[in-house]
Amino acid sequence: TLMAIGMFAMTVENQVFFFSGMAFIIIGNGFFKPNISSMVGKLYQPGDNRRDGGFTIFYMGINLGAFFSPLTCGLIGELYGWHYGFGLAGIGMVAGLINFRLSRNNFDADNGTPPNPELLRRNIFAGISRETLIYIVTFIAVPLIALLLRNFHLLDSFLPAFIALVFLALIIMSLRMTKIERERIWVIIVLAFFSITFWAFFEQSGSSITLFTDYNVNREIFGITIPTSTFQSVNPLFIILLAPIFSTLWVALARRNREPNTPVKFSLGLIILGLGFGAFVLGASMAGQDGKVSMLFLILGYMLHTTGELCISPVGLSMVTRLAPAKLVSMIMGAWFLSIAMAQFLGGTIAKFTSTERFMETGIKYEAVAGFEGLDRLKLRAFYVHENDTLYSEPLELKLEVSNAVTNIEFSHDTIFRMHRALKPGEELKAGLRSDFLDPTGDLVTIDMMGDSEFGSFRMEGDTLHYKADLLSDSLALAGVIDTLSFRVFETEKPDRVTFAEMIVTVGGPEKHTPVAINSTMNVRVPASTAIKKSVSTINVLENFYLPDGGDLQLEMVDTAKSGYSDFGNVMNPFVGPTKTIHIYSQVFYYLFIIALITGVIVLLISPLLNKWQHSDKE
Repeated sequence: TLMAIGMFAMTVENQVFFFSGMAFIIIGNGFFKPNISSMVGKLYQPGDNRRDGGFTIFYMGINLGAFFSPLTCGLIGELYGWHYGFGLAGIGMVAGLINFRLSRNNFDADNGTPPNPELLRRNIFAGISRETLIYIVTFIAVPLIALLLRNFHLLDSFLPAFIALVFLALIIMSLRMTKIERERIWVIIVLAFFSITFWAFFEQSGSSITLFTDYNVNREIFGITIPTSTFQSVNPLFIILLAPIFSTLWVALARRNREPNTPVKFSLGLIILGLGFGAFVLGASMAGQDGKVSMLFLILGYMLHTTGELCISPVGLSMVTRLAPAKLVSMIMGAWFLSIAMAQFLGGTIAKFTSTERFMETGIKYEAVAGFEGLDRLKLRAFYVHENDTLYSEPLELKLEVSNAVTNIEFSHDTIFRMHRALKPGEELKAGLRSDFLDPTGDLVTIDMMGDSEFGSFRMEGDTLHYKADLLSDSLALAGVIDTLSFRVFETEKPDRVTFAEMIVTVGGPEKHTPVAINSTMNVRVPASTAIKKSVSTINVLENFYLPDGGDLQLEMVDTAKSGYSDFGNVMNPFVGPTKTIHIYSQVFYYLFIIALITGVIVLLISPLLNKWQHSDKE
């Protein structure tokens, strides 16, 4: 119910409703996940060999929804607007709730009920019972969680400390239990730690792997480009296909007394996860000249990740219901999910290493009025604040051809990367030519100077340019001259991937350099919008301006668009294309590949001890 409320709240395109909806979904998930997993665990008696297989089938059911949601909600969200996608998800939640209520009598009467119903309903104060208090606190928590989501940086210190306290409390509680209960709790805690590693890496599928898919995977089949969001269905599809196989496999091996114990399954999961990242690295090493990777490597990586997931996720849920003391199953299940929350947090930190944010710059965001086709115009200019003065460039007119025949933004940009510096006559310049835009990892390219200097002399020291400007006549020094030093940057391993570049040095001229507009007009073709389908294009315009001394420019709108909405937005620098981003992703994926393999081996080495602590003949 709470998750359905959250989804419907997010159909309103407003930040308050969005974050409140997210809060409802989070709280609803907090009620749903630990309890439904505990209910599945109660379907099996202690020692039942079918438990792991049953949880695998349960996990397959979860992923049926995960498979269809990107194909329905995600696709509708991308094509027609995310509020439609959220609304469809809300309808799905309501359908699931109705199905659960109608099927409730298929469970034992005590399955899903609290261990002590009388204690839950007993009044605490002012006629309010514990149960009522839980509901009150739930709704009070909504604005608090929404505030945390709105200020997500607060979680950076709060979440790890909170999760550490929860597991510390579990350790302290275990010291008061019997030896068997205590050591079983320790198994859960140790495997929760390794589970954090697995999920932090695995959840790159929602961040760095998705961006890798978007930027660096050839998603075209028979001339049709598959939307990136569609690939979110690959993992659940493999779960649907493989879960029955794993479920049958665990039961069959158990009958022959050959089923791997839980720690060994965790070890296999981590090793196979690492091999999945290895598939991405292999694909990146075989990428074409355009920096695009065959879709087959992406599918292979997803398949391996899914195989590893089936060795850990349902097995972990099964383990908690089997090893946790009966009265603490739901609480310890909640702690298990908290470890996954910690993994999500760490996964976000890992994803930052693949971030392309540093390559983003200011562009123009444009959306035509629904139904409009034709020519729209706007004007903008660049400015630079120098001490107390604001210096402006000449305006640039952006001519926007809006057409239903256009599916993606179309415009031409300069193919020469330019760097700008300004010197006085006789001054020396020391500048590194290895720009982040040309070499995002810092060790990929070789720099080759081309041609000579016209108004100075230069030498290279590694990747650093040492340039000395000539002395000029008074008239030339007053007017200023431009010296263009051409060079090319090519990948050391793939020298046919070349970017041509120029260091443009302005020698002399005025004390204050005014921003320059390279062109007076820029022609762009953009898709049209309809009543139900928005089409927002972000156009890179900053390359049409420069400041002679290389300072950072800002943009200002002079005339807004007449037949559409225009504003400033972020867009990636055009020189950071797939041939650059692929190195960022492959480098991070390589480290994840190595770490996952090592972690899996560590779990395998300590598995005999963990197996002993489980105190189970089968395990």
